[in-house]
Amino acid sequence: MEKKKLARKQADKRQQIIEAASRIIVCKGIDKTSLMDIANEAGISKGSLYYYYASKEDLIFDITETHINQISTNLFAIIEESKDEACWEDVLKILYERILQAETRGRLHFYLIQQALNGNDALADRFRKRYREWNQLIREGFEQLEPDNSKQTILSSMVVAVLDGFLIQSLLGIDTIDPDEFVRHLDVKIGKS
Repeated sequence: MEKKKLARKQADKRQQIIEAASRIIVCKGIDKTSLMDIANEAGISKGSLYYYYASKEDLIFDITETHINQISTNLFAIIEESKDEACWEDVLKILYERILQAETRGRLHFYLIQQALNGNDALADRFRKRYREWNQLIREGFEQLEPDNSKQTILSSMVVAVLDGFLIQSLLGIDTIDPDEFVRHLDVKIGKS
């Protein structure tokens, strides 16, 4: 029983550190964030931080995994909640609204992608894997909601790309289109056969 309590306490502390690091990274960026900044934000000593994370790289990996898991879980929940009673346009609208509302997560997402594109091969591999999973999840959603549509693979790739693009625009302060306009003009019925 004591081992379970200790494991739970350590998991809670790791989550506290991840949340603190995410807040700091969103404000300062990954490169300008130090382990001391993270320790201060988490309310722990730098030595305690090293107990949980030997390096900033280890912490970034956990932040990335947590962040990607949150997005994946949210996407899966949206598809599952809507598949029996909504059309795909409604699912896309909900997904679009939730992504644009998650500004902090969006900023973190693009900071981490920037690191991946700037030579962090381990992060790049994680993002490639998860983007493939997201594309597959959306494709499966299309298949469930519109089984006769033969373009699910193309449509799922387009949806992921469009959502990333809208998130970038939102983070830059560029006016984004209304969710209803988004789904009305994203013709998900193109190429039905």
